[in-house]
Parts: sequence; structure tokens; C-alpha cells
Amino acid sequence: MKLTWMSSLIIALAAIMILAGCSIGGSNIDANSNNNNSNSNQTSDTNTTNSTGEQPKSEEPIELRISWWGGQARHDATNQVLSMYSELHPHVTFLPEFQGYDGYFQKLTLQATTNNMPDVMQFYVGSADTQQFYDKGLIASLDGLLGSDLLDVSDVSDSALSTGKMDGVLYGIPLGLNAYAFVVDKAAYEAAGLTIPEHGYDSWEQLEEHLVKLKAVTAEYGADDLLTLSNTFRYYARMFGQTQYAEGTGIGFDEQVYVSFYQMKKRWIEQGLIPPYDVILTTTGIENSMTVKGSAAVSPGYTNQIGTFTQATGKEYQLVPLPGSRTAKVMDLRGSQFMSISANSAHKEEAARFISYFINDIEANKVLNAERGIPVASKVRDALKEGFNDAQLAGMEYINLLTEQDLASPIDPPPPAGATEIERLMMDLEQQILFNVITPEEAYATLKEEALKIIERNS
Repeated sequence: MKLTWMSSLIIALAAIMILAGCSIGGSNIDANSNNNNSNSNQTSDTNTTNSTGEQPKSEEPIELRISWWGGQARHDATNQVLSMYSELHPHVTFLPEFQGYDGYFQKLTLQATTNNMPDVMQFYVGSADTQQFYDKGLIASLDGLLGSDLLDVSDVSDSALSTGKMDGVLYGIPLGLNAYAFVVDKAAYEAAGLTIPEHGYDSWEQLEEHLVKLKAVTAEYGADDLLTLSNTFRYYARMFGQTQYAEGTGIGFDEQVYVSFYQMKKRWIEQGLIPPYDVILTTTGIENSMTVKGSAAVSPGYTNQIGTFTQATGKEYQLVPLPGSRTAKVMDLRGSQFMSISANSAHKEEAARFISYFINDIEANKVLNAERGIPVASKVRDALKEGFNDAQLAGMEYINLLTEQDLASPIDPPPPAGATEIERLMMDLEQQILFNVITPEEAYATLKEEALKIIERNS
């Protein structure tokens, strides 16, 4: 939802009154304190160097303000890492501001209006919640801070790093990674005499052939709805070098992509390879999916969701890239959250050194325990894997697969203003297609015309 600066200020003032206990309060607390109450203010002495822990040349005292959102476990771990950093570099102290997610960006909006944003912020890149900060030039570009002595990203893949870019400019360093996948039931594949395609199917037609055999095993469906508008469609469009959304026109895909997608979905429903559309509409949550119920063998999901499947059934599952990954690099990596630096920070270099430590230091990440997502630095992932549970390990292996086998490409550009309205329109048209009210061709004609109008209204 877009907020004007004045309306954001009003909301923010209310949020600050409610969240007063989370405000900084203006006094430092010793970094070694065990007080982790989210209503208290802590300051941590912190290491201001590169990932190797080398001392900076200057020992001039510096205080960095840092803000993040999350639960108590995240607060405790992050404060501990600040203390670890400060033990290495006692000339740097922190003034932490932490709270739950609700009200977080409203608080930052208030701070922005008073030119009082933190030096380092847990942030989102490419989100409607944060677009106004970029438009106002409030977030620093990190491109000039990259390097082994400041912000070391040598162990972060290009595809992962691209998640923190807008218009080619690096504004945030991802703190954790997530990726879309098909979650497959290992036992069902074995019963069907099929080999799980570790690198993804070469084509959707090949997947369709396997769904027929999997349907025979489950005696109901081959899969849950794999052709979701909310997630799968954008990867289908990427297979043809296109995007779901685009500036100017609203949509970035042509009629052939749209029509072929819905022709396939209609065919799969008619053949019973996926559930009927009315069942799809009423199936909510992983626990209620056909795959968890044993009525299907493949389900869409993200790397951080595989544990839910396992907990619900006790079965073993594997994450598989979508068709076309080997030939078109359709997959992408998504940052769970990012760390960004205020454009007005007086200590950008010191802030960059801290972010470098946060993503690269192995001991620090043992404390953080991948709570923000699969670590972005490959050496950290390798070091932590022995302590991962099965779900974390599966997610890590999948992230490594996408990066090491070059199956992912940079994330699509941020959607234009009005994208949410376009998505609602696309959902309405999908229902009309799948309930046989209109044809895919008719739906595309309507979508193309109405999407343009939406963009014009929001420009």
C-alpha cells in the first residue's frame, strides 16, 4: 500500500506511541549486558572490519545505530552478534532499535521525515513498503563500498547479489536466501519407477508425462496445482525471456505465453493431473494440500517450507527446480531480508564493514543460525550445514544447486505502480477461463487493455 509522507507520519506517530518501549531512549547499554528485552535499548561494541576480523586503521570512537524487526529469538541472537563484533573492535558501539514487524516501516518513515534514520537497517529491496525511501534518495548505494577491506561480497553469487539491486544499483545485501521449487514425494517417484530430475525437467511436456504415472500411484492426482498465478506464472514467462509485469504496459508477456499457460492448466485439470479448479480455490495451506494428504506427489513451495511438509507427513521430500532451468535459467534467488545503509549516515564505511562481518563471519552466523534464511555466503553455508536440521539442509542444498549449476538468473525488475490491481484482474480472468466463461485468447485481450489503463491511472 502506498503512503503519502504526511499520512505515513500520522500513522508512524501512533505506531511509535504503541511501540515506545522499542525506541532507542538515548542511552547506551554495555555490549556485554545480558538484557535482551525488546523494550530496552542496547548498545554493542562491534567489529568494524572486513570478514577476516582485521582491525581498521582508525580507532576513533564511532557509534552506529542499527534497526531490525523480528521475534525475541532474532533479537537475542542479533544482540549477541553485536557484542561479538564489539569485542573485536571496542571503538565501535551500537545503538540498536528492534521490534516486531508491525509498525517497523512507519517508524522508519517518521525517522526519515526528521532526518534521523539509523545508519544500518534491516530492509526490503523492491517492495512497495520501501519504494518511497528510494524515490526520496534516502538509501545509500553500496556499489562504492564493495571490496575486501569494506563490504566483501566475493563469496556471494551474482544471482543472490542481484536481489538487492534496483535499476542496476546495489541498495541492500541479502541476509538470507529463499527460492521457489516443486516439492516432490520421493516415495511416490520410486513407486512410479521415476527418477527425480535433480536439475529440473527439460520441458513442461516431460513433467506432464511423469504426472500421468504419478497419478496412477496416488490413485487421485499427479500433483497439487503447480500452475499457480501467484508464483509459477512468472517463472513460466521467464522461460520465454519475458516478465509478468512491465513498466508502461503493465504486463510483460505476450499472448502466446499467456494462452499456452492456460491451455496447459485446463488440460491438466481435465485429465485429473491436478485437482479441479473449485478444489484448488478451497485448498489453503500446506497441511491441507493434496500432497500432504497423499492424493498427489508434487506441490509448489519455497525452500523454507519443506520442513512443513515433512512435519505433516513424516515423509521425505526433495526440492526440484521448475522446467526450463537448465536451458533458460528460469529460477531466481530471493532475499528474505536485506541490510541497507542510510544515505545520510556519517559512518557508511564502518556500516559496510559491519554488514560484511554479519554475512561472512562463521562464528557470528553460528549464533544467527540461519534464522533470517539460508546464509548468502557459500563458505558460511558449508560451515553451518553440519548443525542444520533436515529442512535447513534441504534448503541449503537447493540454494547451492541453483547457484553452482547456474540454474538461476537475476530477479525480475520491481513491478510497476498498480501491479497489485493487475494481479487481482489476472486472478479474476483466470477464474473465468477455468470455469469456461471466456477463452484464454479473450482473457488476454481484456488483460492487455485493462492493464494499460491501470498503469495510466497510477502514473
